[in-house]
Amino acid sequence: MTKRPITAEDLCKFKFVGDPQVSPNKDKAAYILTHVDKEKDGYYSYVYVTDMKDEGRQFTSHYSKESLVKDVAPKWSPDGKTIAFRSNRTGKNQVWLLHTDGGEAIQLTDVKQGVGDFVWSPDGKQLALVINGELKLNSDKEEEKKEEKSDVKVITRLRYKMDGIGILNDDRKHIYLFDLDTKNFTKVTEGEHDFSQPRFSADGKNLFYIGTKSEDKEWGYLSAIWKYDLATKGEALFYQANGNIMSPSLSSDGKWLAVAGHTRGERSQGNANVLLISIETGKLKNLTEDFDYTVGNLVGVDAKFDTADHRLIWDSTSSYLYFIATVGGDCQLFKVDLQGEVSPALSSAQASVTSFDIVSEEKAVLVLATSQSTGDLVIQNLNNLEHREALTTWNQGLYDEVHLSVPENFHYKSTDGQNIEGWILKPYGYEDGTKYPMILQIHGGPATAYGNGLHHEMQLMAAKGYVVLYTNPRGSHGYGHEFVNAVIGDYGGMDYEDIMAGVDYSLDTFDYIDKDQLFVTGGSYGGYMTNVIVTRTDRFKAAVTQRSICNWHSFYGTSDIGFFFTEWQHGHADLWDDVEKLLKLSPIHYARNVKTPTLILHSEQDLRCPMEQAEQWYIALKRLGVDTKLVRFPDENHDLSRSGNPKHRLERLQHLIDWFDVRRS
Repeated sequence: MTKRPITAEDLCKFKFVGDPQVSPNKDKAAYILTHVDKEKDGYYSYVYVTDMKDEGRQFTSHYSKESLVKDVAPKWSPDGKTIAFRSNRTGKNQVWLLHTDGGEAIQLTDVKQGVGDFVWSPDGKQLALVINGELKLNSDKEEEKKEEKSDVKVITRLRYKMDGIGILNDDRKHIYLFDLDTKNFTKVTEGEHDFSQPRFSADGKNLFYIGTKSEDKEWGYLSAIWKYDLATKGEALFYQANGNIMSPSLSSDGKWLAVAGHTRGERSQGNANVLLISIETGKLKNLTEDFDYTVGNLVGVDAKFDTADHRLIWDSTSSYLYFIATVGGDCQLFKVDLQGEVSPALSSAQASVTSFDIVSEEKAVLVLATSQSTGDLVIQNLNNLEHREALTTWNQGLYDEVHLSVPENFHYKSTDGQNIEGWILKPYGYEDGTKYPMILQIHGGPATAYGNGLHHEMQLMAAKGYVVLYTNPRGSHGYGHEFVNAVIGDYGGMDYEDIMAGVDYSLDTFDYIDKDQLFVTGGSYGGYMTNVIVTRTDRFKAAVTQRSICNWHSFYGTSDIGFFFTEWQHGHADLWDDVEKLLKLSPIHYARNVKTPTLILHSEQDLRCPMEQAEQWYIALKRLGVDTKLVRFPDENHDLSRSGNPKHRLERLQHLIDWFDVRRS
């Protein structure tokens, strides 16, 4: 039976697997299954538990007519008898507890502002929690205040807003201990500082967490690791980082603390490494210094909803650390020993591991995505990549129904001989001898990557009869430290050459592309490059620029990261001393060159690439007589295409496709 073309609405039929957590006795795994609810215009998720033989059974369930319930972050108690998880089922996120032998979930916390990250103590008697601001319990009785609270926002911080969150108030993130027997809270951290990612030592005597007390943290944020003695309640600086760090992981033998990060200051987009710190001496060793790939999954797709945090996982003997890394268009599992010897890949190529946990030296449980799958739970034999058992097939019914174009991978030379990786999708119903229009896609970042995951938007374009080209130009992760940093100080330089060389290579290599019907789109950095392209060439029949940048000078003061990102990305360009340099890097400076019909898609609550960037670009093009249209999405942030409200995501796709459809021959 011939499969039908995929539609925009099929996005709402996907189910997304994530965050596998193996039980202490290694016989079960909890994971999260996320659904899309088009009617309520959002997402809901539940905890599932499997005996690692099949998909298992749903472990949490709570329906609300008014809201979308999200049960996330399952964490087994040390004895394996209960699972704690975070849920918004009563409004704010709270920690809940569920016995593995059945029964209803029990609410543990009742914090008025909600609870963030949490972790079990080794004896199972306490939780370490992250709470924003001073502790306020819903059970506390407050005297009614007659005076009306002002809605005026008074700003004193340099870093005063964050995309996806909004304007930050004066509250700071603090660490608390929660006693499961007494239900009492003990505040661990103090001051006008933010702390996160608490982790107990294996013996339960100390608590480690990340934060900074530096006086210049507003300008140059460098985290530190703090050590809290639970007996004396004394806090001490354990390690002052020289770069970004995250995902602390303590060895079971009590000798080591590992983090993912680097030592190159805050302003670096180069490789993240596995860093090992001695508990005894505090000295640091970079275990993956000679492994020229970044730790973590930087492969960007729009059909993913894995709720897991990034993790480093020790083996049972404290001899190895397991981690994932972006390698070209793949994200694979590796392990590294304490001498810095990195294993060959422990998961297959042509795929992306979005999250994982370790069962034993021989076995891991992975969420494995491919170009034909959003990601399913699999058991991977770590000694034989060919031995892999799928536990879940949540979307198989949809895959059996719709056609998914299989990407063709290729490599080509840029104008200076640099090797660049790319992929091409053939259109639905492809026939030899027929010419098809082509859409060039440009990823954001720039320090991310296209690769082996299911990209619904691209599949939709192929379903509508387009060839889709996507590449990883200089500035992309997955090709080494030098490659990802090559874009610094050279925006619109060799990255532009890499992208356009990919277009030329495709036209020379794939004879089914109609060279007179080329289209271009991209988001964030990809939107910036789309703007650059239409100021330099008229070879594209139409362009769609999304969440883009057109003016680096105004971006400096309006983006949540503008004041440091602009200087860092453009070779220490100063707002006052380098006005001309910033303008020369800004597409708006060359708006008079634009002839290409340009659609502008932008979210009104985008604080990363602010709405004013779209407004400037629209007014400039409209004033100059360019065929243009601005589409604004209310109540959406920079992440609209990946996690925005489903109805807005569908409407965005419709605008995008329609703009090209009416201009193709």
